[in-house]
Amino acid sequence: MDGSLSTVGIIIGASSASIPIIIAAGVGGTLANGISNTLSAFSAERTDQYQELRHVEDAMVDKELKGSMVERWMHKRTIIAGTVDGLATIIGGLLPITPYLVGMKSHTMFVSIGLVMVSVSFIGVYLGKVSRRNILVSAVKMAVYAAIVATVIYFIQSAIIS
Repeated sequence: MDGSLSTVGIIIGASSASIPIIIAAGVGGTLANGISNTLSAFSAERTDQYQELRHVEDAMVDKELKGSMVERWMHKRTIIAGTVDGLATIIGGLLPITPYLVGMKSHTMFVSIGLVMVSVSFIGVYLGKVSRRNILVSAVKMAVYAAIVATVIYFIQSAIIS
């Protein structure tokens, strides 16, 4: 969701520019956001993993797990978590750019917003299932959040351009 919403913000912000500039801004923002999320996830996951490792070491008598199979496993888990986070951001960020890439000419920005609203609705369904809440309510909430973000950015962009 993070990648989709931030990229739709870039697209709305650049909507008065030419399509190549919108695409360049969207792709650049998506990649920067994806790389940033990957590095942030690596850092956060690594901190969590090493904190967990230290708790295990503290529970053991005179044992250090540095260089052990447990530490290597935690390192792999950190890499996987960071990579998944970054790739999810990039994939989500490419979604609102897609109508521009396929050469849509009319209402492209609104199609992008619609795609994001639909995609975050699916995330809402998933979250509803996992949390055992009403999946329809969860899906609608996510779509409304995306619509609010898009509307706020649209009005800010309109105020700046006017």
